[in-house]
Amino acid sequence: MNESKITTRYAKAIFKLAKEKNLLDQIKNDFQLVEQVLSIPEFKKTLFSPIIAESAKKQIIKEVFDKKINQYTLNFLLLTIDTQREIYLELIIKDYFKLYREELGIKEAKLTTAVEISEKQKQEIINILAKVLESKIELIHEIDEKIIGGFILRVEDKLLDMSIASQLQKIKNKLID
Repeated sequence: MNESKITTRYAKAIFKLAKEKNLLDQIKNDFQLVEQVLSIPEFKKTLFSPIIAESAKKQIIKEVFDKKINQYTLNFLLLTIDTQREIYLELIIKDYFKLYREELGIKEAKLTTAVEISEKQKQEIINILAKVLESKIELIHEIDEKIIGGFILRVEDKLLDMSIASQLQKIKNKLID
């Protein structure tokens, strides 16, 4: 079965349940915690390993997440292990977040800068984008020193590249032509 079909199907299932039980925000928060734990290489390697028994994986999930996440979320994680879909968990979570944003009319904006910016600056950017796009904004900030300075802003399929690296590349291309 196609990977995107699997992840979409699972994400829609948990999203539908969350909506029915009025737990959209709770499960989103749970999935944010799961994402943080999955960012630990040893945990991820253990959970995704084909040689570790399902029972051991389920026990690990219970020990790590019991009493920290909603019971529906915990049962969902255990279901992914039962159906041998735990390797798709990160993509399922991304699909859930996408469904969540669509449901609440939230647009995701990704801001890349060469250096850290303050929370005040982030909030100002969110406010400007919310006004211009007439939508709620969820800002993801990344630091990439390769852009040298300036910023790159991506909202859905729109890109605004005001990085110094990009400007230098344009100048270089003109000189070569």
